[in-house]
Amino acid sequence: MTDDQSPEHAVRQYLTFLEDPTKLVDPNEVAALEAKVAEADDPIEKLLALSALERARVADGERAKLAFILHARAFADQHDVSASAFRRLGVPDDVLEAARLVTGDPRQRGRLAAPPRTERRPQVPVTHIKDAALAIDGPFTLVEVSERAGGSPGSVRKAVDELVADGRVERLGPDPDHNGRGRAPLRYQVRPRG
Repeated sequence: MTDDQSPEHAVRQYLTFLEDPTKLVDPNEVAALEAKVAEADDPIEKLLALSALERARVADGERAKLAFILHARAFADQHDVSASAFRRLGVPDDVLEAARLVTGDPRQRGRLAAPPRTERRPQVPVTHIKDAALAIDGPFTLVEVSERAGGSPGSVRKAVDELVADGRVERLGPDPDHNGRGRAPLRYQVRPRG
């Protein structure tokens, strides 16, 4: 990560923009573009240079805000910065919420929002997973059973292993057609009833 992509840089740029947007305007870039406009003979070249000059003279507050939203939480966690400190420097509540620095709950103002929770899959009964596996015609993988039945990878593995132990499903071995990264997934097949 380069310095201009770091969380600290993103926070600094946005806070600078809030304090004085003109501080984000690069005078060297403006001077170079003014010279390019003055030197341009072709009307299209002059038009493009004028357009670039207009953009260079105005700080891009939206870009600074989006970078802040993406990186402020990491910066705050790393440096133990409170949401109220950001607020005292002029960061609006909607931006603090978008950056996951506060919740929408007014009682939580000044506190960091809880880190986002990973979504857990709903618990699926083992019998449901077994039924889904037994309904598959032809070879299948644990991922295919999970896609049909739901459930965690561990629950699916347990259910299929029980079917193998009961003699209702046969373990065929690694998928011979696998050409992706990592090991080939194991394939299984329902044994015909006889």
